[in-house]
Order: sequence, then structure tokens, then C-alpha cells
Amino acid sequence: MLKKVFIIGMVLIWSVGAWAQPPNGERKGPSQGGDFQKQRAEQFAERLELTEEQKVKFDEEKVRFHKESQPIMNQLREKKARLQTLVSSDEVKRKEIDQVIEEIGTLETSLLRARTNHQITSRAMLTDKQKVIFDKHSSRRMGPAPHGKGDRKG
Repeated sequence: MLKKVFIIGMVLIWSVGAWAQPPNGERKGPSQGGDFQKQRAEQFAERLELTEEQKVKFDEEKVRFHKESQPIMNQLREKKARLQTLVSSDEVKRKEIDQVIEEIGTLETSLLRARTNHQITSRAMLTDKQKVIFDKHSSRRMGPAPHGKGDRKG
């Protein structure tokens, strides 16, 4: 009897999990990648009420920024993978770990400079009214990343 109850319970748990999955592997929200980001960028451009000339300049600046930041991001990923390899190794090499940590810090500083320069350059293309909207949006993005718990107390 207990075995039957256990089997029925497992089937119910499995079926609930199956129903919770979207059909055909469809995903909604941030996990969609490029389409989601493109949609967010378009919504932001609408909120700013950009002129066609501003849209062109923003696109050019975005391409310039991505060309500058992509190699830094790639190097940063490589260094973080190297750090993980070193830390999880049986033979811990403190000097090499410290060196990789320093390199990661240097790359993160370079990336922050590139992002800040991109933000300043983009902001300079805007009218005063647009700057208010841009600053409000940027201040939310520059804050700490949410991890699902927010600022709960207690």
C-alpha cells in the first residue's frame, strides 16, 4: 500500500513539473536574449522620443561601444575561467591565483570605463527633457543587480 502511494505521489510531482514547462521549449522574458534586449531598447527609445537623427547616432555609438567592449568581455570570461581552474586544482598556486585576480580587476576597470564613456557619449546626444528620462533609467541600471529577494527585512 505504501509503495502505491509513493508511486502515485511521484507521478503527481512529475506531471506538475511537466505542465509547468512551456510548450516546444518556448521561453518568455529575459531568457529570450537578443529579441528581448532589442525590444527593451526600442521601448526605451520610444520613451525618450528620439528623433531619427538621434536614433542613427545612438546606433553608431552602440556599435562603437560593442566593438570596444567585446574583446574586454571575452578576456574577462577567459580570466574568470582560468581562476576557477586554478582554485579548483589539487595543487593551489597562490601567486598565479593572485595574478589572475589582478588581471580580472584590471579588465573590470577597463570595462567600467568603457561603459561610463558610452553612457556619457549617449547622454550628450539628448535634449534636457530626454536627459531626465535617461538619467532616471540609468540610475536604476547602475544599482545593485536584483537577486530575487529585494530589500526584505526580517
